[in-house]
Amino acid sequence: MGSRPWQAPKRVPRLAVVHSLLSKRTSPLAVGAALVALYVLAITGTLPFGHNVRPLFEGIGPPPAYRWVKPPPSFAANNVPPAPNDTDVAMTPSGSQQSGAQSEDNQLVLNLAPNAVPPHPPDTSVRIHIEPVDPATLGPIPAEFRPNGNAYRVTMTYQPSGAPATTITSPGNILLTVPLPPAGLLASPDGRAWTNIGKQTVAGQPIVGGPFDATGLYSGAAHAQTPSNNGGGGGSSGVIIVAVLVGVLALALGLFPLLRRRVRGTSPKKPRPAKKAAKKRR
Repeated sequence: MGSRPWQAPKRVPRLAVVHSLLSKRTSPLAVGAALVALYVLAITGTLPFGHNVRPLFEGIGPPPAYRWVKPPPSFAANNVPPAPNDTDVAMTPSGSQQSGAQSEDNQLVLNLAPNAVPPHPPDTSVRIHIEPVDPATLGPIPAEFRPNGNAYRVTMTYQPSGAPATTITSPGNILLTVPLPPAGLLASPDGRAWTNIGKQTVAGQPIVGGPFDATGLYSGAAHAQTPSNNGGGGGSSGVIIVAVLVGVLALALGLFPLLRRRVRGTSPKKPRPAKKAAKKRR
């Protein structure tokens, strides 16, 4: 018996499969309803957390958890209280070297300009001491603000004598990381009377900064919340209103293509032009 001629295996045309998948169009109304369902699910999933849900920021991984001196109850379980920290800056015959210091929790960073602290012979360095403080133990801040995270007491002493260094001849900068959107940076020499010095912000980051030209206390500030008549439910009501508006918009976007196709389908069809008579053959 002769061998059969070789035949290539039959292949299912992929183009036909793709065309069949694309031909199954999803109803625009179903797409709108799905968007509404997803948005409502996200809203209802975060409502129990109130204002304690941390915002999302661009970058790799979530931001580090804020470290409170006295945390709110919802953050108390995993809170790591910050500790005091010392940084020594060398002295020259003309004053302190250009340098910087930061708190133990890295939530306060400051820098000193060259010769910012005057010389104090025979001392060879100046020690910057940063101590986190619970703002509730200090004097009230201006009425338009509320405390935003910890306060920090910054003091300086000459070493090794221990004499206080209270004069800064050339201002540097100070930056605070805060848990809420910043509204200002408050400074006080004794924690009683506060001044808003915060003019610097970092886009997309909960950081506020200002000049560092004196020792004392520094605290972040947030906008004061307006009390509501229903016992603090204004935030949830606002979220629900936004959810309803987004839902209406999503449904409108889903219904518009459907109504457009129906209008086109019911419009009267134009009569086709009569075909020209075929030319007589010669």
